Formats: sequence, C-alpha cells, structure tokens
Amino acid sequence: MKTEQQNQILSCMADVLSQNGFRAEVMQKEGAPTLLRCEAMRQGKVQKDVTIETCFIPIALPGEDSGLLQFFVTLFMGVPEMYHKQMHSACEYCNDFCALGHFGFFADAGQVYLKHTTLLDGSLELEKNIMFIADNISLLMASVTRFIDGLASVGFSGIPLDAALEQDLLPKM
Repeated sequence: MKTEQQNQILSCMADVLSQNGFRAEVMQKEGAPTLLRCEAMRQGKVQKDVTIETCFIPIALPGEDSGLLQFFVTLFMGVPEMYHKQMHSACEYCNDFCALGHFGFFADAGQVYLKHTTLLDGSLELEKNIMFIADNISLLMASVTRFIDGLASVGFSGIPLDAALEQDLLPKM
C-alpha cells in the first residue's frame, strides 16, 4: 500500500474519531511512519484517559495493495512495582475474553496496553477500509470499557486476580 493511501486512511480516521468524541491528531515526521493518535477521555469508573496510537507498520507484504495496520491502546500507566505480578496475571486472564487484540503489561512504565494488528486491502474503496478500521476501534474500545476498572483495581490496589473475580470486577469463565 502506498504511503499516500496510508496517510489518506489515517486522516479520514482522524476525522471520523473526532466526530465521535475522541481527540484525534495525525502526526507526520520525516523518515517515520505517519501516526494517528487519539484519546478517549475518562473511561470506566476509574475515569482514565485512554490513548490509541495507530500506524502502518513499514514492512514489505506479498501484495502491493496490502498494508499492516497496528493499534496500540494505552489503558493506564504507573502501576506500582509491588503489583506487577498480579497485573501480568490479570492481563493474561483478560485475553481469554478479549474479542480483538491482546492485553499486555510493560513493567518498566507500569503500563497496561491492548495491542492489535490487522491487514488492510488497499484495493478496496476508501470507505470500506474506513468502516473496517472503525469497527476494529469500536471492538478495542469495548474491550477497554469492559476491563479497565478490573485491571485498574488489580494494578493500583493490588487486589489478587481471585478477589477481582469474586467481586465481579472481571468476567468469570
């Protein structure tokens, strides 16, 4: 997929997200992939601002019209070190219930994130790609909404996973 087409897709997504209550901005820097950065304000009962960063990964794909789009959603940062083990367990547990993407924990920043990568077909009409990406973002935000309070309880209060499940902060198997 050509860079111009990637940039057009990200710019359209910024417009769509801005119209739906996100703060969205396309960031371009010489020699780096174009990045769409948006914020969803005050998510969950914990009222955390969630950041979504999206860019096309600059790798060669079999088809010229293909593009690999990566979403990196930061739920929150600053989990105290004493709760890192519980946080890893909670993220792994939540992945069994996640419709799209994969929860993870970056201990160096105490950061809980949700990551998803998808393949786009640039031969499709722009509108179809925008709808597909919007659906992906909707599913990612649904996962954020569903899990942010439980993950924050584990990460900031150190509640063990079993206790979070007993308190219905996270879904049960």
